[in-house]
Amino acid sequence: MTGHWTTQGDVKGTAEWVAVSESLIGSAHVRNGTPTQDSHRTWSDGSGAVIAVADGHGYEAHFRSAVGAEVATEIAIELLSKAISELRDAVVTQERLAAVVGPALVERWTAAVLDHAGEYPFTGAEQPLQLGGSDSDIVRAYGSTVIAMVATGDVLGVLQLGDGDAVVVRADGEIFQPLPTDPDLDGTRTTSLCQPDPLRSLRCVSVDGTTDPIALGFVSTDGFGGPRVDAAGWWKQVGAELLEHAREQGFDWIASKLPQWLEEPAQYGGDDTTLAVLGNLRQLQ
Repeated sequence: MTGHWTTQGDVKGTAEWVAVSESLIGSAHVRNGTPTQDSHRTWSDGSGAVIAVADGHGYEAHFRSAVGAEVATEIAIELLSKAISELRDAVVTQERLAAVVGPALVERWTAAVLDHAGEYPFTGAEQPLQLGGSDSDIVRAYGSTVIAMVATGDVLGVLQLGDGDAVVVRADGEIFQPLPTDPDLDGTRTTSLCQPDPLRSLRCVSVDGTTDPIALGFVSTDGFGGPRVDAAGWWKQVGAELLEHAREQGFDWIASKLPQWLEEPAQYGGDDTTLAVLGNLRQLQ
């Protein structure tokens, strides 16, 4: 289990956006002796923040998906943290995510996993799992989802490819899922960075917080929401609780509690469970 907690500057003074993330290996992975397939990263410079989570598929055909997930979050954080100075408003943010960041993420992820396979050829144990020798067959071995959220000033952007959840909470308590649903998600299969045309399944959105300020947002892999009984509304409860905790206890407290909050879904759902949260401290004081 690893955690990320990123903030710079004086929390009560100059800092505005902060980020925290945590991941816990699922009980099924522990039982089967397989490593975690989830990855998470955060970045913040006070004036802006980025969070990213990824879920490697873990099936035999995707036998290097843990690496694929790590590559996905690393590239997402790098691209969005570099683009953050250009995200002046919601319109620009939407355009940049869809036309620049999303395509660059797919292109760089594909190149990176092919480079990894070149540097670390498939082992004797892995070769029987390989479905072919083409680049697409190699990329399939690293299959992963990715969700990233970026916030700066009064604007927040989200991009997603695959399953999992992204949720935004406004300062007035409104809680919503900003992204359109993916029609190709059927509860069993997920869209993926490794599919033949990943950009077809890329979803991007921006949220304007100028009039209705944004207090926080979170992204999670499907291991966090999947085991919950209230499939339609669990994310509203989580959003409301995070807002309450952030205002009453602070983000340091949330960071300390994330491992505990992940235990139940990781244990009873069996899958790796990851949650990343960013918050606007000026709306949480």
